[in-house]
Amino acid sequence: MATGRSRAGRAQAATASGHGHVIQITGTGNHVCASGAADPAPVLQLPAGPVHLAGREQEAEAVLALLAPASRSRPDAVVSLLSGLPGIGKTALALHVAHRAVARGWFPGGAVFLHLRGYDPAGPVGADEAVGALARALRVDDARTPDEQTGLCQAALNRLADEGRAVLLIADDAADAAQIERLVPAHSAHRLLVTSRHLLTSPSFQPRLIGLDELTPQGAADLVAEALRHARPEDPRPLRESGALAELAGLCGHHPLALQIAACLLTTDAGRSVAALAADLADARTRLDVLCFEDGGHTTAVQAAFHLSYRRLPTHHRQLFRQLALSPGPDIDTDAAAALAGRPWARTRDSLAALARAGLLAEQPELSGRWRMHDLLRVYAAALVERDSAKWRDAALTRLLAHCGRLARAADAHRHAHDDEPLPGDFPDRARAVQWLEAERANLVALIVRAAATGHARAVLELEAHTRLFLLERSRYAADAVTTAQLAVVCARAIRHTCCEATALGHLSQALVDCGRLPEAVEAATGSLDVARARGDRERQITALQHLGSALRRAERFEEATEAHTESLALCEELGDRGRIGKALVGLADTLCDRHAYEEAAGLLTEAVAHFAAAGDWHAEGLNLIHLGDTLFAMKRTDDAVDAHRHALAVYKERGDEHHQAIAMQHLWAVSEMSAEEAVDNYEKVVAICDKVCDRPLEAMALKALAGRLRRLDRYDEAVTALRRAAAIHEECDEESQLIRVLRDLGDALCAAGRPAEAVEVHEREIALFRNRGDRHEEAEALERLATALRRDRRRSQAMEASAAAIGTYRELEDTWCERRALGDLGLPVRDTPRADQVMAGYHWVLASLPEDEAPGRESRILFALAVAHRRARRVTGMFWSLTSLVRIARRGDRTAEQFAADSEHLSKAFLSLVRPGTALAALRNRQRRPAG
Repeated sequence: MATGRSRAGRAQAATASGHGHVIQITGTGNHVCASGAADPAPVLQLPAGPVHLAGREQEAEAVLALLAPASRSRPDAVVSLLSGLPGIGKTALALHVAHRAVARGWFPGGAVFLHLRGYDPAGPVGADEAVGALARALRVDDARTPDEQTGLCQAALNRLADEGRAVLLIADDAADAAQIERLVPAHSAHRLLVTSRHLLTSPSFQPRLIGLDELTPQGAADLVAEALRHARPEDPRPLRESGALAELAGLCGHHPLALQIAACLLTTDAGRSVAALAADLADARTRLDVLCFEDGGHTTAVQAAFHLSYRRLPTHHRQLFRQLALSPGPDIDTDAAAALAGRPWARTRDSLAALARAGLLAEQPELSGRWRMHDLLRVYAAALVERDSAKWRDAALTRLLAHCGRLARAADAHRHAHDDEPLPGDFPDRARAVQWLEAERANLVALIVRAAATGHARAVLELEAHTRLFLLERSRYAADAVTTAQLAVVCARAIRHTCCEATALGHLSQALVDCGRLPEAVEAATGSLDVARARGDRERQITALQHLGSALRRAERFEEATEAHTESLALCEELGDRGRIGKALVGLADTLCDRHAYEEAAGLLTEAVAHFAAAGDWHAEGLNLIHLGDTLFAMKRTDDAVDAHRHALAVYKERGDEHHQAIAMQHLWAVSEMSAEEAVDNYEKVVAICDKVCDRPLEAMALKALAGRLRRLDRYDEAVTALRRAAAIHEECDEESQLIRVLRDLGDALCAAGRPAEAVEVHEREIALFRNRGDRHEEAEALERLATALRRDRRRSQAMEASAAAIGTYRELEDTWCERRALGDLGLPVRDTPRADQVMAGYHWVLASLPEDEAPGRESRILFALAVAHRRARRVTGMFWSLTSLVRIARRGDRTAEQFAADSEHLSKAFLSLVRPGTALAALRNRQRRPAG
């Protein structure tokens, strides 16, 4: 980098109104201002802050905390660095924070903004040139050498600090640490805020690092909406196209520069809908071309911003950046990146770290060895790699496929190790293998899709075969299992491998069953059977018949399922394969269990267990002993069920299979009589084993069972801890239905533990989930649970509002029984009392008497009716809380004064119409006229 002052870099000064000086370097917008000769201290002259800064509230507060006067005693907080990928909004945030800090009076000495042009095609500002700009800002520009200028600047800053006049320095768009090292104030009273695409650190420059990532989905949508409303307050598009706005924000990768360009495109074309622009961005190949805005010869483009960073990379870093676009998943680990690049692990790690320092990559989470590229950067890299030779690209993808295929095969072997044979050394144990599959699942599915599209058919078949059972065992991945199996079928047909085609169709049938697509599952299994019969492959015919029988059974076509399993059994007996005979018997038993023919099913399962034992398949023997125990328990033969589960547990203990021991123990304890204390000890053992072998779903089940036993012992705080762990697992696994059930139990446990405030938060989350699912009835029941928690937290008015909302939903759904139950919980005698019908009739009459077109809202109507009903039932306390809640709703913060007045008027009219004052006055007048007696 050039140093010193070039002719082009000499300062140009202009006088502004006779009161200050604006100094600009090379026309790039360096702004400083001095208030006059009598006062050499710089004062505020910052570029305008951003009009919209949506979604950066948390980051702004973090930077402000470093600039606040309270932080001035910490020398380590003098320099802060805002870093992130190009266009992420570093300068905008710095200016926003600077204006706020100055407005609060934190920097009475002034502010200096230096634009260092770190990535400008014309070259960055030199280090000496930057110091010269600062010297002129401080009015000490009379030194002859850069070192003298640096010394004078530090002396001036020290003098200002001694006078209590702290200065804020902003060095924008720095290229490297050397460019700004000499700008660092020596006194801790001052602050230097640096923005850069790189993580600038050196032995002599160690700033406080603040990384900026893309905006949240809501913050991104808000940025575009606010820009449109700022340009045209009456613009209807933000409200009318909220869904398209969220889609647009996602296509922009929630990237601030891309969002601003999109907002400009919409602002300058008022007739263009948000949906139309989103459609233009939908094609990834042309997305960066669309995200370009031209105005009077000046072009703002996301692609240009990325290119400025890319062109500064060394050649080998550029190569890796392009190769990363060949990995189709959302992220990549260091091992896979090394395979993709065909380079040693250590060198690849160094290149990845260099790309991260350049803002073109991020290690997320930190220290995880997993690297993620922003969506728009991935599009940019994909466009670059297309210019490389097809042979070079194919070689890199082949290396990645080989790497992932080897690890998938090893992980599958660890997960299904049922004998003493040596296992691949890629993973130390089963838990690590499962963790790798979980971490790589999205990458493996995306890689199978890419491999199918690029002609790597055999790699698709191998990867699908080794990931199938992992995907099928987790219901949340059933759609992925369908996708990979469909591609395996296509690839098998492409290479005319009928054996693989029959196998892939069987896999597809299994996946479709788990997705509930039963007609398609039957069709796939039938196709597999047809291919096997055409080949005369009896073993594959047996497998296909078992898949067909399973699909038919799930479709409740029991007679056809029985026929399929019977034919499979006959073929197995011809072959004399006892293991296959056992599987066919299990299929028949499953069909009988679905028809509640448990006696016959138990007999078949007993026979199947004997076949598995004779074949030496101890794993299948143990699983079907568990199946037999569950069937016997359904027949109310509890002692026999316990014996079957104990036998299964003994089989797994003999083989040292801790994972299936935990499964057997779960089933055993579900049918065994034991004290609560014993149950707690036993379930704690299961939880520990599940955590060890990384079986998250089973661990969640054990935690829920443990919580139930702890609650029986009144150990509520421990039950809460167990349920929170179960909820975290379901959330991690994206199992919303299971999560909701755990939240309900967690809220109840928190109430029982005397922690109602936490229970309120849990039930509010439960309500939000039901609302998103559109389940009105469950939402109403959750509102009742929320009301109970609020009452225990002595928030009676809010409890009444929650109850009113639940009652209103029950009325809307015409669920009279639940409505009466909720009313009874509020203290109204509406069930099993002599006055129940009378009170209920009065409640309904009040609601019917309120005019629909005038009464405020459903919740207010319900509360008003409750107040009247409580009054007539002589429940004064209930009437008081109903009226209190009514006032709270009317005066809520989201209601205007006009709405409050209108609601009050409507309710007053309704009250008068119910009280009937005319009739009351007539009765009083008649009593006055009646002669004394």
